[in-house]
Amino acid sequence: MDKTVEHYISELLFLHDCVILPNFGGFVGNHQSAKLNKITGVLSPPSKQILFNANLKTNDGLLITHISTQEGITQEGAKNEVKDYATKIVNKLSISKVLRIDKIGLLSLGKEGNIIFLQDSTNNYSLDSFGMKATYNKSVLREPITKEKITSAIKNMRTQSSNPKAFLRAAAVIIPLVALSYISITQQDKINNVYTQMASLNPFENITTTDPIEKIIPELKMEVEVTPIVNIIEEEIAPIITLNKSTYYIIAGSFSERKNANKMIEKLKKWKYNTELVTVGDLLRVSYNSFTNKADALIELKEIKQENSAAWLLTQ
Repeated sequence: MDKTVEHYISELLFLHDCVILPNFGGFVGNHQSAKLNKITGVLSPPSKQILFNANLKTNDGLLITHISTQEGITQEGAKNEVKDYATKIVNKLSISKVLRIDKIGLLSLGKEGNIIFLQDSTNNYSLDSFGMKATYNKSVLREPITKEKITSAIKNMRTQSSNPKAFLRAAAVIIPLVALSYISITQQDKINNVYTQMASLNPFENITTTDPIEKIIPELKMEVEVTPIVNIIEEEIAPIITLNKSTYYIIAGSFSERKNANKMIEKLKKWKYNTELVTVGDLLRVSYNSFTNKADALIELKEIKQENSAAWLLTQ
């Protein structure tokens, strides 16, 4: 075979919660949520804890079918490869009492014949944490608010706001600015016009004139009345929203070499599937079909799994 049996076990653990190695045992995935260590401040992403169950020895066809598809060999040939591998590691474990399965974990034989399993922490088999790493969360220290600080803040506010007319002038400038913040960028010309008229105003300057506020900012008043802000919002807010659509691929097999992927593509074309080649990292994945609707993809996947139980759904 091009790759080892343990490689294919590791590959299946990303996609399935239970992978059985016939005549040896089963590796069971247990999903774990993201965790925060309050002592160290380390935030760990979601993960999949792998456990070993020596009682799961019955062949469920998952591993053998996957190897047969990936290696391009018969089911019987894949079954013999798995059987030889299981016999080899059983003998090695009984002699050395310790066995390491690459990318999966360490198995050790106890005094009573029980097998103790320790997962390899370098691999995270949870697809929910793809690309995520543990991060350090620095705690934020908040300074308590005291009565003295509140009193000082109120005193400063009273000192700065002793002129009531300054409030009227400030409100005349600030209220249109708040409304303008909701206008679309396509109304930039109108916004610039209003800002130009406001630029000469100092809302906190002491007011000595007795003219009404309409005379102080006549151009601003006219602009706000002539151009209803509500209408502009209704016309411009809808086109801003965009949606990103995902593509769902029903994967028939994953290959490291192009020639093996081409063999699978030709086979699926003969079976009238709309096959595609999807590149993910160093792997070439061959799909039966692709969908933009997840519900349609799941219905098709259910039907395909009756013929190929190793088929699975890839989202991009």
